[in-house]
Amino acid sequence: MLHQHDVKNIINMLKDPTYWHISYKAIRSMLGKRSPFYGSADVTNYCNLHCSHCYWWASRNSSMQELSVEGWKRVIDEIFKKRYNVVHVYLLGGEPYLRPDVIELFSKEMHGKCTVVTNATLPILFFKGIVLYIFSVDGPREVHDMIRGKTYDRVRQNITEFTSTYGRKGKGFYTTVNVTINSLNYKHVARMVDEWEDVVEGMVFQFYTPFSENDPLWLPFGRERDTLIDELIRLKREHYGFILNTEAQLNVSRRPWGNRCPNWMCVAVDAFGRIKSPCSMGSADPDMPSPICERCGCLGNCLAYTYGLRGDPGKEYNVYARDAYAGNSMYEPSQLHQ
Repeated sequence: MLHQHDVKNIINMLKDPTYWHISYKAIRSMLGKRSPFYGSADVTNYCNLHCSHCYWWASRNSSMQELSVEGWKRVIDEIFKKRYNVVHVYLLGGEPYLRPDVIELFSKEMHGKCTVVTNATLPILFFKGIVLYIFSVDGPREVHDMIRGKTYDRVRQNITEFTSTYGRKGKGFYTTVNVTINSLNYKHVARMVDEWEDVVEGMVFQFYTPFSENDPLWLPFGRERDTLIDELIRLKREHYGFILNTEAQLNVSRRPWGNRCPNWMCVAVDAFGRIKSPCSMGSADPDMPSPICERCGCLGNCLAYTYGLRGDPGKEYNVYARDAYAGNSMYEPSQLHQ
């Protein structure tokens, strides 16, 4: 039986051209003609925080010059539009608000097709073409500050000021809090819901993905994780419109699934215009650490997995890099800096 919230969402979805774009790509993928649904862009190679659980610092390259606005314009035109015609692009970092010029470019060039993911420690500027603002918060004050440094009060103030000014649900855009669950914060999910339900429109949970076998931040598969997922499902039913994870997605997170991850769904571009592998958490540098796919807790690809989309992280994704930079290349990476 459908929840009334789902009925409303289905009606809105059928009116949205994006839905038909996704459907077209999904049908093509089932016929063996796979192409990324969405993209991610590391709009800067810098961040003002050094969070204990962040994958970005594990694979950061400090020896190269990040793209200019003109370079990002070429990426948008050649990769996200011409070559792959993606449905949506997620603006990541580093911290994206260190490059508001690039956010503004994406908001104009891909109007209505962009999300910005921010740590919310800097003033949150509004861009008309951004449809989703995701704020990274990883616990109540004492836990968040332990993971991200003493920033919780500033983050809450910035988010509250933004949503108070533009609305929790603005005209054409949404605001959500993203929580990355790890061994430090997993006991505080109910508090997170209570603290943020009146501030933003939604909340999403994903699980921390480790880069090493003995990473103490990873919450292992097993009884404790299952108990947490049971609690998340209970919270989902009590706060149906607020918690945006589906029950199917949460249940998938009970056991390894990443070895069949449909990572081909996203083409990820780093701050230098290079395509990352195996996904947005990875790197274009083959010598950099990589996420352990079998322990993946990523939100987007996990959701796609629940709808039956599959892949092979070790093989399929690299075709994007070959397409972009091989003999049929549209440009060389160095040209993006010109």
